[in-house]
Amino acid sequence: MAWKVNYESQVKAEIKAQLDAGTLSKDDLQALMRWVDTIESKGLDHVQTAYWNDHPLEAEWTGLRSASFSVRGRIIYRVEDQRLIIMVVRVTATHNYRK
Repeated sequence: MAWKVNYESQVKAEIKAQLDAGTLSKDDLQALMRWVDTIESKGLDHVQTAYWNDHPLEAEWTGLRSASFSVRGRIIYRVEDQRLIIMVVRVTATHNYRK
């Protein structure tokens, strides 16, 4: 089963803004790309592990998951089953879950 990671429209702009502001480092970006590469080459189950501290979210984030790419940084994403596409909803370098 092939997986494809897509980004919500605002995510690429958010990543660029965080890189420009210095809240997201190049190391963080490399870790994020490693997460994407792992999903696309090995499958979702390879990142839904303790290594990435992957877990489902609750309350206003129900239906989404979070994975860690650094001590503070999180990838907030959802899986669209029928299309087998993972939509990255948000990348936050500060563990910020506010919508």
